Amino acid sequence: MYEFIHDIAMRPSPFSRSTAKQLWTKQHLAEQMLDYHLSQETDLASRRVEVIDRVVTWIDGQIELSGKKLCDLGCGPGLYTKRFSEHGAQVTGIDFSEYSLNYAKSNSGGVVNYLQADYVVDQLPTGFDLITLIYTDLCVLSPEQRSILLRKMRGMLKPGGKIVLDVAGMGLLNGRQEVTLIEDRLMGGFWAAGDYVGIQKSYLYDEQHLALDRYVIVEPDETWQIYNWFQHYTPQMIETELRNSGFAITELAGDLTGKPLVENSDLMGIIATPC
Repeated sequence: MYEFIHDIAMRPSPFSRSTAKQLWTKQHLAEQMLDYHLSQETDLASRRVEVIDRVVTWIDGQIELSGKKLCDLGCGPGLYTKRFSEHGAQVTGIDFSEYSLNYAKSNSGGVVNYLQADYVVDQLPTGFDLITLIYTDLCVLSPEQRSILLRKMRGMLKPGGKIVLDVAGMGLLNGRQEVTLIEDRLMGGFWAAGDYVGIQKSYLYDEQHLALDRYVIVEPDETWQIYNWFQHYTPQMIETELRNSGFAITELAGDLTGKPLVENSDLMGIIATPC
């Protein structure tokens, strides 16, 4: 018991543990995550439809989508892929969640090609005019994983191709604080269908501009943990990281709706090309 409590009390080293896939491999969590993706009452997993429509419209205004061969990495339940297709793109959606992909396939009318794959680990298709990585997906990866993924994205593009992504800015980090919570059925039953006690410890790593939400879920017959790492960027940081992976930024906005970038912006929307 001491070792367990001691481990919970210790501050983990940055990106020392990774549990991202557990959110989609436990059946109850997969169902909860899909519900959050589709909810119009929260932006915790996907943005609301009205914002998604504005994002797609802005991207179409910057890069005419009609006729483009487009890959949406981390496509989830297909909220963006369907709209990209409606704007005339030839769309491939990639995600490691079978649960989300089944929903996406059932709602795409068969016009979107969906592939189940882990975009950090698995081999990915090539020959795209445009690759999208939306809803700050890059921010949950370790530096090594980010480098691997960005270099993969570069190899997936046709000559003259572009990538579109968004990342968290310093404004979001400035609004966070370290907290410790212990609650019966933490987050109202999100983590398990039956009885459980949830422990949340949130950490800030100021030098790395990094945050961690660590969840310890204690069920009557099982104890498990989730580590949600989240990298935040200044404009200079994301420019350097992209340049080191062979990209040059051609458009930098306050988000992917095209909002103007301000100091300590919550988000940054980015279009980049290989250099």
